[in-house]
Amino acid sequence: MSKNPILSYFALGSLLTFMILGVVLPTGARSLVIQMMVFSVFAMGYDFSFGFTNQCSLGHSIFFGAGAYGTVLCILKFKLGLIPALVAGMATGLLLAFFLGLICVRLSEAYFVIVTAIIASVFHLLAMDMTWLTGGDDGLTVSVPAISMGSFSFSLYQPVMNYYFVLLFLVLTYLILNRMLKAPLGKIFVSVRENEKRTNFLGYDVFRYKLIAFTVSGLFGALGGALYALTLRYTSADYFSFYWSILPVVWCLIGGTGTLVGCWMGVAIMSLFQYYVSAWFTYYLLIFGVLILVILRVSNKGLLGFLLTERNR
Repeated sequence: MSKNPILSYFALGSLLTFMILGVVLPTGARSLVIQMMVFSVFAMGYDFSFGFTNQCSLGHSIFFGAGAYGTVLCILKFKLGLIPALVAGMATGLLLAFFLGLICVRLSEAYFVIVTAIIASVFHLLAMDMTWLTGGDDGLTVSVPAISMGSFSFSLYQPVMNYYFVLLFLVLTYLILNRMLKAPLGKIFVSVRENEKRTNFLGYDVFRYKLIAFTVSGLFGALGGALYALTLRYTSADYFSFYWSILPVVWCLIGGTGTLVGCWMGVAIMSLFQYYVSAWFTYYLLIFGVLILVILRVSNKGLLGFLLTERNR
């Protein structure tokens, strides 16, 4: 767990809540929570790069879409099982993040934002045009194979199984990323975020560590896309759109960048607005936009960052 008690309690409390909700919620609400958990995986991956090495990418839809298509195409074209296909989707995101990082990570902050956004637009256009592979706007549907473990097997078509399958990956994502941040590697990430020049002066290769953070971020962004495609049994070229690059930025800003788990709060708030507030007010995004401005006005570190600041005071 994180060294900060508030982050540790928030993470533990959230995970325990997720575990309980899986068996008490009705089907519709359970589906919404599954989506929240999937987006939380995506958001944590993004915060690993954005919150700890100051890399504000507008191209993470590339990894989200690559994870979704990598998994779905492996099931459709190569008849792989669920877990091998999921691993293949993650590997696709990992490789893309590494090779794109070799280009983008070298750039200064403003150019980094612009170039990642341009590359993401190119991938979106390619996905829309290559209908023979991606299905374009219509997308691809997939029958998710069951997972067999000896005499035991389960299917994601069972709502409760699907719920705990996603929860398992949420827990693993948090534990892996949190462990990396607690290691000396995480301390170097924080030093890069605070002052790149001093970090470089101390003898650390800043480019190397920023590339590691960007690559790991792409890996878990692809995991988020793969889980989303498996949950919906569907993927489309829209997953490469700019919308999916903006979402993780919003989640992290609301919940708190550099907290790893603060983005869960951002995901929950935005999801509730999308599914409940939008039911009675069409222009709910106006309210949501004002909410974001208020949060950032009170604390530029988001809601969880605000709580941490108040505790330190």
